Amino acid sequence: MKAFLGIDWGGTFLKAGLVNSKGNILKKKVYSSDKLQKKEFFIRNIQNLLDYFSKFNIKAIGIGAPGIINVNKGFIYYLPNIKGWENYPLRTILEERLGLSVRIDNDANVFGLAEARCGAAKGKQRVIFLTLGTGLGGAVISGGKLLRGQTSSAELGHVPINLEGRSCGCGSRGCIETYTGNNYLLKRYRQLTKEREKIKDTCELFIKGLNGEKEALLVWKEFSFCLGKFLAGMVNIFNPEVIVCGGGVSGAFRLFKPMVEQTIRKNAMWPQVKNVKLVKAKLKQAGIIGAALLAKEMIR
Repeated sequence: MKAFLGIDWGGTFLKAGLVNSKGNILKKKVYSSDKLQKKEFFIRNIQNLLDYFSKFNIKAIGIGAPGIINVNKGFIYYLPNIKGWENYPLRTILEERLGLSVRIDNDANVFGLAEARCGAAKGKQRVIFLTLGTGLGGAVISGGKLLRGQTSSAELGHVPINLEGRSCGCGSRGCIETYTGNNYLLKRYRQLTKEREKIKDTCELFIKGLNGEKEALLVWKEFSFCLGKFLAGMVNIFNPEVIVCGGGVSGAFRLFKPMVEQTIRKNAMWPQVKNVKLVKAKLKQAGIIGAALLAKEMIR
């Protein structure tokens, strides 16, 4: 059976799946991306994936990487939250080692591609996509097409919202992702509870917020204010029909959505925000599907 290998490479997990021509995931594998700073380890893992999916006729590989990419060349400039990948020709190396065509784009772009083709933004012409997780990934559709520059572009997570803010993995300070990333949210919660509460992930923080715990609610309130102020600016620039939220932190969407919407509407210019909708991503594995679509379109 003909299929495409889609790889969603995040700061916390790497998710891989075999996707058929209709966009359906046939088989998938998920593992921690902790060791993926080492290039050789990463490449061996891709080789192992090909063995794992060996019964399928893999036509091409698509990768959504969490950083700035030269899409035409498959060249990684750098990954803000994964060190050791500066100025690396990943596409060239993989094609030589694997004997398959490879295409690489920013992970938020492949997420947006999937949601635009068969998810929450299907048929929309102007969309902002956010992947809320280790950092904040962003993609933009304008005129029905992904916005790109010489690089993968739309690095929305690295828009500064505080000129004297926290250090960011990109080398700057005060970027929006330093106020919305999962590590920051957990750290902020530990500060508020003075370490008396131990939680492993934002899912637990979400549950505590639903249960009305004041410290958890304060974390989500601060998160929503920062994200809402940021999105008000993005609405003023891009005039989207829809803002689509995905990623692990979006598991708390129904808790933070009302607060984010309120902040957007209070701060954006009213003609721009009049009809915009804030929605949760529809596809459970949009990163895998989008990466596979990227690969599929390359070999048409």
